[in-house]
Amino acid sequence: MELREALGEELFSKVEARLTEINGADDRRENPVRYVDLSEGSYVGKEKYSRMQTESEGYKKQLEDANELIKSYKDTKDKDIEGLKQSAKDWETKYAEETKALQEKLTVQERTFAAERYLDGQKIKSPLSRKTILNDFMAQNMEFKDGKFIGADEYMKGVREQYPDEFQADEGAKPEKKIFVRGTSNTYKPATKSEEEAYLKKKYGNNKYSKQ
Repeated sequence: MELREALGEELFSKVEARLTEINGADDRRENPVRYVDLSEGSYVGKEKYSRMQTESEGYKKQLEDANELIKSYKDTKDKDIEGLKQSAKDWETKYAEETKALQEKLTVQERTFAAERYLDGQKIKSPLSRKTILNDFMAQNMEFKDGKFIGADEYMKGVREQYPDEFQADEGAKPEKKIFVRGTSNTYKPATKSEEEAYLKKKYGNNKYSKQ
């Protein structure tokens, strides 16, 4: 069942219009929000796709280098055994270095995606604030274990306390109730009973409805 059929034409049109509005923002032009039917098997998560793409590019480069090396072996006329051995050794060193660099790049990607997922739940107001917080978050170089950052909650607690205006208020939080107190600075207060009687007589005189 397609999404349009499941939602109905009216609701689907609203969803489509909302996505168009969101994707029109400057920060979404290069990274638009899309919807796909997962039952078709056509969806690959951004994190998985980026990892596959990075691995593919890295291995493609290594394969091209290996083919060039093999070609150079075939073109060697004098069959310099020692030269071939040294060339093979150099290639082995280069392969190890490139593989290490590739793994480090994949690790950075994994950490970055995990940090972005974590910040998704922090209700940061603006894309600019999110980018700044993400950069500072990554600069903390927290321990990354089992897909989570050790100490992330403590870090975000400090950021929230220091920059509360950069975050949306929790939906369940009740607004602070303001208490107003009537001022009494200019209110006359008799010091004694006789003064009170004189005050009442002066204020109300012979008003029969006033308390005696």
